[in-house]
Amino acid sequence: MRRTRSTRLTSDAFAAARVALNAIQASTDAFPPLKSAVSAVIVVLELSEKAKSNKKGCEHIAKRSAQLVQDIWRQTKDFDVALPAAVKESIVHIKKLFKEIKKFFEELIKENLWERLARQDRNKSQIDEYGRLLDEAMLHFSITLELSLHRLHLESAAADRERHAAVLAVSRMSESERLQLLTRISGKGMSIWGSMRPYG
Repeated sequence: MRRTRSTRLTSDAFAAARVALNAIQASTDAFPPLKSAVSAVIVVLELSEKAKSNKKGCEHIAKRSAQLVQDIWRQTKDFDVALPAAVKESIVHIKKLFKEIKKFFEELIKENLWERLARQDRNKSQIDEYGRLLDEAMLHFSITLELSLHRLHLESAAADRERHAAVLAVSRMSESERLQLLTRISGKGMSIWGSMRPYG
């Protein structure tokens, strides 16, 4: 049986998504919650292709999930500090949503003909709800990330101001005051060193 153009495009899109997801999973920069989310989405992609009812909706949810993971990866892969806890929690929440979708797809595949007919409207509503939840989760992640970046910027700026104030204070000292400060610092260093020396 020949595949339609739409089917080929979907299959090609899924293949490209799998390549991208596998690359994220293999990356040493990806942190555990994201890798776990990737694993769930890979399964979601596979299950969506096996769905016999609401297939377009399932494929849309699968593609949206894959895109969401890639968006998170793009926004976090170059983070030069540890990800804030709030951002990690947001990703963990998304991971749980992916696993919920995975379970739903597994149940869809198990349905027989009569169950598919009886539950078609309910399943469609659930798929629409998952679409809404994915959009909501991504929005929450983006806002959380932006707030965290802003907070880090403020903390960095405050630290810079403190360093500048310290340098300025030292620059205003007289030569004798600087010498006294250096002597105190050196004295503390020698005291610490002396306490670390073994007893003879």
